[in-house]
Parts: sequence; structure tokens; C-alpha cells
Amino acid sequence: MPESSVPSLLEVRNLTRRFPGVVALDDVNFDVVRGEVHALVGENGAGKSTLINILAGVLQPSEGRILIDGVPLVFSDPLGSQRCGISVIFQEFSLLPHLSVAENVFVTREPRRGPLIDWETMNRNTAEILHTLNLDIEPSTLVSKLSISQQQLVEISRALSTKARVIIMDEPTAALNEREVVRLLEIVRSLASSGVAVIYVSHRLAEVFSVADRVTVFRDGRHISTSPRNAVTEQQVVAAMVGRNLAHLERPVRTPGEVILEAREVTVDAGAVRNVSFSLRRGEVLGLAGLMGSGCSELMEGLFGLRKITSGTVTLDGEPLQANHPRAAIRAGIGFVPEDRKTNGLFSDLAVTENLTIGALPRWLKSVPAFLDPARERQVTLVYKRQLNIRFSRPEQRVSGLSGGNQQKIILGRALAENCRVLLLEEPTRGVDVGAKAEIYTLIDGLVAKGIAILLQTSELPELIRLADRCIVFVAGEARAELSGNEVTQEAVMEVATGLSHRVAIRDQALEVANGE
Repeated sequence: MPESSVPSLLEVRNLTRRFPGVVALDDVNFDVVRGEVHALVGENGAGKSTLINILAGVLQPSEGRILIDGVPLVFSDPLGSQRCGISVIFQEFSLLPHLSVAENVFVTREPRRGPLIDWETMNRNTAEILHTLNLDIEPSTLVSKLSISQQQLVEISRALSTKARVIIMDEPTAALNEREVVRLLEIVRSLASSGVAVIYVSHRLAEVFSVADRVTVFRDGRHISTSPRNAVTEQQVVAAMVGRNLAHLERPVRTPGEVILEAREVTVDAGAVRNVSFSLRRGEVLGLAGLMGSGCSELMEGLFGLRKITSGTVTLDGEPLQANHPRAAIRAGIGFVPEDRKTNGLFSDLAVTENLTIGALPRWLKSVPAFLDPARERQVTLVYKRQLNIRFSRPEQRVSGLSGGNQQKIILGRALAENCRVLLLEEPTRGVDVGAKAEIYTLIDGLVAKGIAILLQTSELPELIRLADRCIVFVAGEARAELSGNEVTQEAVMEVATGLSHRVAIRDQALEVANGE
């Protein structure tokens, strides 16, 4: 960890950025030193993205200065920022999927031999950078063929190819599984050890406290605090972020009702999920846990009609569930909040109202068929705005202009507007800040208290423990164990998910046989 006496590599002083009617950054001071991982945290709208865009040269400050090695600089465009040694890895990747890894790493900076691209040199240089990250892929591989975690490492490779002195990572683990997160954090530490300064922006405080040297909190466009990681607790950071204490840490005591959804020997897509049986009661949260590819998502999609259930039976309120299409699932009373809200959940170019009501359009028709009643749509939008505390300026506002937490609430509102009795939740708080996460937990508690049954799939184990009354752990498409109550711990879930408990059981059986027991 860098000493406090080390001079700042990058520093912003009295930085202010105004938009019409909004002060996004208000007299902010911030710095990062060589070899440091400096975490930047805050709720959506706190000013983090504005600061990142200013450092990236996308925006210019209204007031204040940026200094590198004590020298004031002005970034008139992103290339100016890059030339000064700053590289930004945005949450939304900027890779070109139809080009190769090498072409993406050296885009706009291709080594040349005369007027022609020197492909041999570019591929060799790319291979050397990939080797430093232990990324075993060919430089000629198309980016479209890579996994999300591999694409993340290509973004880092591009930053390293520019000889970046400061790398800014914006929510770098939002789409990664647990193993990929561990690998990325190792790389972040390695970058810092090599002298690179890393600004790490994340809502996931567990990651922040595992990797950061210092933690800076922004709130409402202002700098609230900067502290060494070991001088502050997660609870103190959360309180600084939201300006209040959050009471969402304990799962409420629940009394589930009768069984509403039951699956018997269900197989999805002829093997993605095999012979799974479970029951779900009214007023209960049943969690699904497992590593990526374990079958949790496939089961959820099968129940909602996005995948084919090839064998087994599913009943809803004792009646066979014939949900071979999402429309049939919605009519039966099943709601679905998908993992990737931007790709599979929202219509980004449509208004808040249209996104809320699109799943149950027949309910908003006038007496004349095929004509929607805008007044009724607007009324139901305002009802769910109050019920779910959704923040938007007007019902006609585009949903793409809202924060991640408010977008997530709109998808929840859509499921409720469809009068769902069973709610399928995939990664319900992915990419939202701690304040919005607390609100979503409270909303889920309220829905369960009203008798809605929830099937929950989340890769965040603390979230699973907080929300789920019971948990089924999946391994390679099979339900390997069911845990309930105090049995649902991170250690117990991971022992099953990684196969450790299974291997231990086999070993113990072998020892019993060997001992003649």
C-alpha cells in the first residue's frame, strides 16, 4: 500500500460540472497515487460518472483543474486524456465485436510498415500483453467469440498497450461470476503492484474492501470522505454514501402459506436442467444458487416459457402449468425479472409508462378494441411510482434516462401490473447502488408479506442469505442440495456448488468401505 507521503500522480482540485438545472459535481477534490487501488463509491447520481467522463476527456469541467504529476492539464477530447496516460474501462464495453482481439487492443494505434498495418508486430505485441494477464487466447480471435470475462481482459489489455499510468474501471465485475471476479481482483492488485494507479468504481463493497487501499465516497455531487480501507467499516461507508443508516440487513420472520408452484422431475432443453423437483409456497422466497452454467437461469427461463420443458410436470395452484410461451406464463400469473435488464427487460427507447404497462396491454384498452387508454396507463404508472418509490420526472420520460435502481423497479412494477402470483427474480440488484438495493430488498419483503411467492436466482451470496427462506444449490444442471434457515450460509452454498461436499461424501464412503463399516 502506498505511503501517504507519496506525491499524487493524478489530482483534481475544486472540480465543478454544471448541467442545465443540475450541479453534477460541486467543488470536488480527489487524488490517486502510483501503485494504489483507489475505490470510488456512491449512489447512482452521486457524481462518479461525471468525474470519470471528465477524466476521460468526454466532458470538460465548468470550474477546477486536473493535474498530472503536479502539472495542470486540459483534456479537450478522449485522445488527449489517453495521451496523458489515462485509460477508462467503461461498464458498457467499447470493443468492436467484428474485429480481432489484436485489432481491438491497438485500434487507432496500429503498428505500421510504411502505409500498411504490420500484422505480425501487432499480433506479437498483443500476445505479450495477453500473456501478462494469463489470458490464453489467440490475438486473431474475433472479440464476438469471447466470454464477457475475456472481453473485460481485452479492455484491460488495450489500456496496458497505451502504457496507461492511470486505469479507471467502472463496475468491472457487473457481468462476471464469482470465479471471474476473483481473477479480475488479482489482476487489479497486480496492476497496482507494477506501479499503475487504479481508480476502482463499484457498488460491491465486499470487492472494494478486498482490493482497495483507499476509499472515497461521493454523495449528491460532493466529496464526502476519503479514508484508508482499514480505517473505515462497510457500514460507515454505506452511511456516508446514502446519508442515513439502512435497515435491510436482516431477513424478516415469515410464515409461508400453502404450496402454489410445484415441479416434479423437470428437465429443460433436454438436459440443461435434469430431473429437478421442488415446491414453492405463498409468502416464501426460494433461492437458486450455483456457479455459472449450473442450470439456475435455464430453470427460470423454462418456467417462464423462454425454454422448453422437455419432461416432468409443473403445477400452479394444483393445476398443470401450460407455459410454453411468456404470454401464457403471464396469463397464468407468473412474472419475470430477467438478469440483463437492458437487453432482455427494458425497451430503452420507450417511455416509463410504456415499459410498465406493456406486459398487460389488454387491461389498458378503451371500450373500443385495439385502442389504448393513455389516461389509465398514466394512472397506473403513478400508482406504481408511489408504491415502489420509482424516481422519474414524468411518465413520458424515456426509461434509458433513469438510474439502474429505478429501471429495476420499473421491471418489478411491470410484473406486478400483470397481477403475478409467482415472481421469478434473476439478479434483482445487479448494477444498482446500495441505497437502491436496500429499497429493492424492502420491496421484496413487502411483496412476500402480501403472499406473492418468489423464486430467486442471485450470484451474490450475501443477497441470497438476506432474502431466501430456503435455497436449492445446483451443480451441472442438477439440484444437488437444499438448505433452509440457518443452514443457508456462504460456506455451505459454496461447498455444494464447487463440488467439495460431494467429494468429501464420496471420500467418507470409500473410507467406510475400506474400514469394513
